[in-house]
Amino acid sequence: MFATTKIYGCIAHPIDHVKAPTLFTSIFKEKQIDAVMIPIHVHPDNLENVVNSLKLVKNFCGMTVTIPHKTLITKLCDNLNDEAFFTGAVNWIKFDKDRKLIGNNFDGQGFVNGFLEQKKVLKNKRICIFGAGGAAVAIASALVDQGIQSLAIVNRDNQKAFALKEKLITKSSSLKVDVFNSNTYVIDDCDVIINATSLGLKKDDIIPFDINKSPEHSVIADIIMEPKETELLKRAKNLGRSIHYGKYMIESQIDLAGKFLEIW
Repeated sequence: MFATTKIYGCIAHPIDHVKAPTLFTSIFKEKQIDAVMIPIHVHPDNLENVVNSLKLVKNFCGMTVTIPHKTLITKLCDNLNDEAFFTGAVNWIKFDKDRKLIGNNFDGQGFVNGFLEQKKVLKNKRICIFGAGGAAVAIASALVDQGIQSLAIVNRDNQKAFALKEKLITKSSSLKVDVFNSNTYVIDDCDVIINATSLGLKKDDIIPFDINKSPEHSVIADIIMEPKETELLKRAKNLGRSIHYGKYMIESQIDLAGKFLEIW
């Protein structure tokens, strides 16, 4: 690193599951870009203080934002791009020349691009998503644009799930959207089932849903990147289900994020 090195970050709590710092720093080295990405472990109570401090670091240019900060950080942004505004969540931020904080969200497009790049199909599919937080909102929003047949939202907090449903209907009034809680969900007719919760980050986490209730033809997707093969995906694989790894969501965001951050 040199005095001219630009610093980017990946902010999270916990931090041990993040892959972006290693991934982006390797790309910087490969492309001979004078930059580095570092992991930043911050508790939600300290998020505002840390962001305000980073504004003062002139060569700190931006960062990717992950669990549990995606929604909280929107309140600290000076401007939100369209997708971040619609979803109410941010997963990439940058500082402009005046050190104003700009937020964007590529989670939805990242998930969709990664899914399609693996030669999987979304059009006319019946989708079920577990979770109604920042990542789930972004992914659900992007799925609507893919011409899916229906979407089921499963979340412990029904109020958040219904709020997501109302938001999605503003994009497509004809889309069939159902809401279930964690005890009443139905997945036996779903083509794609997505875990968009944080369940799976820790070894003692419960499985977000019963794989045995999923159809044999279904694709089981997780957005967690570490471990690569979560307990959910292991069980799905053992049952012969097709699986989709969380790493594809961040890998497919590389070009989008690089252009947003004005790296390339």
